[in-house]
Amino acid sequence: MNADRFRSFYPHAGFVLVYILWGINLASLKIGGREWDSLVFNGLRFASMIPMLWVYTYFYYRSRSLKIQIAGRDLLLICGLGILNAIGMEALLQYALQFSNSANGAVLGRGFMPVITVLFALIAGQVRLTWRILIGIPLALCSVIIIVSGGVDGFHLGGETFRGDILLLMRSFMGAIYLIGMNRLVLRYPLPLLISLEMTAGALSLLPFVLLRADAAYYAAISSTGWISLIYTSLLATALGFSIHNWSLAKLGPFKSSAYGYLLPVTAAIAGYIFLHESISLYQCLGGVGVLAAMYLVQRDRSQKVKQTLLSEQTAKL
Repeated sequence: MNADRFRSFYPHAGFVLVYILWGINLASLKIGGREWDSLVFNGLRFASMIPMLWVYTYFYYRSRSLKIQIAGRDLLLICGLGILNAIGMEALLQYALQFSNSANGAVLGRGFMPVITVLFALIAGQVRLTWRILIGIPLALCSVIIIVSGGVDGFHLGGETFRGDILLLMRSFMGAIYLIGMNRLVLRYPLPLLISLEMTAGALSLLPFVLLRADAAYYAAISSTGWISLIYTSLLATALGFSIHNWSLAKLGPFKSSAYGYLLPVTAAIAGYIFLHESISLYQCLGGVGVLAAMYLVQRDRSQKVKQTLLSEQTAKL
């Protein structure tokens, strides 16, 4: 009994480990961005993942006696999402981090996506306006203004991280579009196939930049620190991180899992402080707390709506 209870903590520990890896990865991306062209870096990162992903997908389908197939329209969508992810999200994130800090990257570049996603859903009429959303959206927007305007010298427009923070916000908008598009596909196809197609399309879209911008002399000029950054991001943050994330997600479900997303700004800030000696202003802390509070309100509202839907479906079956 005690052994079973102890094993039940594994998924929770898995999520903690994942967000530690991803928090460090934001610092790793910034370190790597000092030497690597962001498009070349992410092109090599995506390409290094393709063999492992397709081997896993092959055995996944084989073990379940499934046939790998996808509709043409959906293939175009997943390829488009792969290009959006590679160039508009990951490469842009690394570039933006050169003008901002790791904590802002966690909050603005990734953590703000759920709020923007709900905002898009409101416009499309897919979500009804509730008091949590009515409070959460304005709170998030005001908090973002505080973050992007509040540099290390206090609250003022045109702070030293303003350029990077604007780019990070653009990344979150693209991420929201990505989530909406991917949500249409995950219910139709197994996740391994979607990820393999997405990463392949992303790698192919970045291949011209790798070929044009990098030659033997370029690679020779990269220091050991730059190569370590690439290896960490490719193997630990991407391969290991997403594997543990998906395993823990399957064990805990989406409702319990979503709470761990709030760890990312904390782990990113700690990693930025340790590896990059970054300082964080009071305004950035206040803005970050505001964004996280808005995320909590919005996601809690969405979670309760999904729970009520599932309960209604179960009641109808009875």
